[in-house]
Amino acid sequence: RAHARSVCAEMHSGFQALRNECPMNLHRPVRPVALSADAKANIARIEDIWRDCRDRYGSGGPFLFGRFGAADAMFAPVVTRFHTFAVPVAAETRAYMETMLAMPAFVAWVEAGLAETWIIERVEKV
Repeated sequence: RAHARSVCAEMHSGFQALRNECPMNLHRPVRPVALSADAKANIARIEDIWRDCRDRYGSGGPFLFGRFGAADAMFAPVVTRFHTFAVPVAAETRAYMETMLAMPAFVAWVEAGLAETWIIERVEKV
């Protein structure tokens, strides 16, 4: 549980370059953008976190700590960012993303987001 809390805290407080360069926008067409070295470092760190969690706890199921938990929920927006901005990732990262993207609760969350009518100009320009 301490490890899960640690990665949740890192997700909550970190990855500013990725957040700024790849804002969560479900309406955006899937296509890549040029990323800064800082954003690429954020992506590498996230992949390291996901790989480490799956290596240590993956025998219990397809999520970061086996069963779906808070860490998966915290990283759900990253899954959408990686997908929307066509971020090149390792095969094991892609497998985790596909697991998340296929979850009925994730699908419902995305559908609710797509039904939202608010426009945030800063996010739309990316």
